Amino acid sequence: MAVSALILQVEAGADSPKAAASAAQSELAKRCDDLNLLNLESVGDAPGRIVMTRLEIGKPASPVEQLFFKKRGHSQGMPTPSAKTFPDHCLVEGYVTPHVKFNLVLPPPDKWNNRFMLAACDAWCGKVHTEIVVPGLNRGYATLTNDGGHYSRAPFDGIWAHQNVPARIDFAHRANHVSAQVGKAIVAAYYGNKAKYSYIAGFSKGGNAGLFAAQKYPEDFDGVFSKAPVPYYQWKNAAHFSWLGLAVYPDGKNPVIYSDKLPIIEKAVLDKCDKLDGLKDGIIDDPRKCKFDPAVLACKAGQDEAQCLTPPQVEAVVKIYSKPTNKAGQTYYDFPTDLTSESDWARSVVPERGSADLTFSLTGAMTGLRYMVFENNPGPKYDWTKFDYLTEKPKLAAMSKILDPDSPDLKAFKARGGKIMIVHGWSDAMVSASMTIDWFEKMQAFMGGKQATAEFAQLYVAPTLYHGSGGRGPYVFDTQTALEKWVEEGIVPEQIVLEDEPGREPFRTRPLYPYPAVSKYKGKGDPNVAASYKRVD
Repeated sequence: MAVSALILQVEAGADSPKAAASAAQSELAKRCDDLNLLNLESVGDAPGRIVMTRLEIGKPASPVEQLFFKKRGHSQGMPTPSAKTFPDHCLVEGYVTPHVKFNLVLPPPDKWNNRFMLAACDAWCGKVHTEIVVPGLNRGYATLTNDGGHYSRAPFDGIWAHQNVPARIDFAHRANHVSAQVGKAIVAAYYGNKAKYSYIAGFSKGGNAGLFAAQKYPEDFDGVFSKAPVPYYQWKNAAHFSWLGLAVYPDGKNPVIYSDKLPIIEKAVLDKCDKLDGLKDGIIDDPRKCKFDPAVLACKAGQDEAQCLTPPQVEAVVKIYSKPTNKAGQTYYDFPTDLTSESDWARSVVPERGSADLTFSLTGAMTGLRYMVFENNPGPKYDWTKFDYLTEKPKLAAMSKILDPDSPDLKAFKARGGKIMIVHGWSDAMVSASMTIDWFEKMQAFMGGKQATAEFAQLYVAPTLYHGSGGRGPYVFDTQTALEKWVEEGIVPEQIVLEDEPGREPFRTRPLYPYPAVSKYKGKGDPNVAASYKRVD
């Protein structure tokens, strides 16, 4: 039999440890290769197929992959060290009809933790990322990811959606559901028994996937971790991306401000509002309490423009912080970009000087309005700069039903014992935490109130946390361990702790409590230590 596997060849005597290791590796290679015989045509809602398997032992990681091992760990709530190699695994590549490509990585049987993990793709998907499965794999999970059901260019290429509503359904939620079904079948075949527990983790569109799973497919996962989930997805893409795009690129092409002005803006916000929470530490606990007028940064006569904002730049920043309105002054989007998110604006909201890359907001507006947000999308000739949200809103309803995981009904998920933990940062430049708070409160009301909801769902709102990885304050946290204990042992999380990355001096820790509780400095003690904070309900 031809074994499609990476096997390290070792010359050694038959009784040597090296020979035993080589024999064990050969057995793993055979076990991995035998998966090619597995029939996936009837294991789920749609036929699937394994295309290739390969045993990967000591597989080198590129510098970019090494960096993203860590970044993915941050965005999935599973701190993961950078490493020069991938954890050893059997790689399974395959697809589910019509076009959902997946990768599943299976740790050796003695390293498997008897759990399944789906690492959900983010942005507008379109690629099977190699590093996105590593946080789960590093912990012993059999970990799967997929491309969202289409091939495209990251991060916000919407051309694939042209006149293709089924592809948008796959992207919204179906791709994760059907790939999880075949993934679990492969896991059972490889290890000889089913996974005891199943989890899904991701941020942005990946966090959105977690909400969809709890709402539409409550049997798929026992535990859900969702970071910055965008529950009102269609509203964000249609209304806010276009507003931000035109704020920075008034003519749709040429930016009036670059990211080299962000430190000036951030400093001014901190100078105005840092003390509001009782502690001057570069962290503003709740930016909703901060009132800031960018006009204070307007250039004065003779002032170096590198140290101030020109009139067009003041106008752009005012719009970035504002709720979108039409010419008649009607507000049509309720969750503007938050103060304290300035250091997360580069590439997301404003371009970097010297780079040809367009911002995520601009590319999202252009391709979203042309290809994704309308059921019968207008295509490449559509002038997105003329889009009027309130006029076009009725035409957006059909895709809202497909793209928005905004249902408050999690009754089936709760009834079968599911648990969900959500984290959102106040320094998220892409999606305001106020959007997630709005959905969470509506869900609480529908599910019977705060106490009834706390039995299965928690939201943590973190100061200074960026959209994906990073933040001015501590931003590393482990929700996966807490989620496992909640799901498997019934231990309800009382807090999570934010930490700095190892090596930072001073090393900071800070507790976070389930919303609406917040952590408040006690007024004494080291502000860099979690014990110096108390819970305030």
